[in-house]
Amino acid sequence: MSEDLLRKLQFYEREYPGQPLVAQKADLQVINHIRSQLGMPLVDSRLKEIGAPAEEAKPEPKLRVVRDHTEAREIYQAYRKKSEELAVHQAYADRVAKATAGPGQTPVRPLATMGTNGGPLLCDQCGKPIRLEGGQNHGVAADVAWARNPRGNWTSWILGGLVVEIALNGTLRIYHGYPGRDNKQCCNVARRENEKAEARFKSDGGAAKRDALLAFLEDEFPELTEKARYDLLNEILNTMFGYDPGIGVNRPNPDAPPSTP
Repeated sequence: MSEDLLRKLQFYEREYPGQPLVAQKADLQVINHIRSQLGMPLVDSRLKEIGAPAEEAKPEPKLRVVRDHTEAREIYQAYRKKSEELAVHQAYADRVAKATAGPGQTPVRPLATMGTNGGPLLCDQCGKPIRLEGGQNHGVAADVAWARNPRGNWTSWILGGLVVEIALNGTLRIYHGYPGRDNKQCCNVARRENEKAEARFKSDGGAAKRDALLAFLEDEFPELTEKARYDLLNEILNTMFGYDPGIGVNRPNPDAPPSTP
């Protein structure tokens, strides 16, 4: 008996979808009657079991938005190249600053040997070497004096003063003079000229590129913290769009003699 009812139920449910609406209403009553006899759950007009949990709608997969980073990547690559070039000169500036630092007299050796191609350090304003003050080397250029006595790490006073300065971009500047004493001295002339050049420089700081660069950094470096990402963004903007005083006249030379004995 149950097998006959089951076959009858299967027939009605199979034919149900193709029936007109009026016929479906009648067939649904028969279907549920048979189901009741078989101890099966009743169904609704869609032949879905009444009381059965509704199927959860599967969320549509989120489409990954692929942003165009062509321009931002070019800026970043230019920043990397410029940073690598600057790093060499910045390290050089640090070595010269340390070699010539200290109170009182200045070591002659770095003045004579840490310039371009192992030559003397030159004034970035007038292009001339530093001259010594006092004794038998009074008024003599540091490299000439060192050539006479190229031993040890002897020191000397500097004729007219000496300024060893690290520029805004971390590169080296060497000047004759004493800051603020004489407006005609190299260090003071250079300071005024640099202030005028910085005042004339006009830039929006890369504001128009900021959002594009930030989006690039978010996609390219997802492992960075938010602070690290913004620090890198500001470094890129400052390097590529900020005022750049350029590189001084003195150049690092890997073959130059060391600054200390």
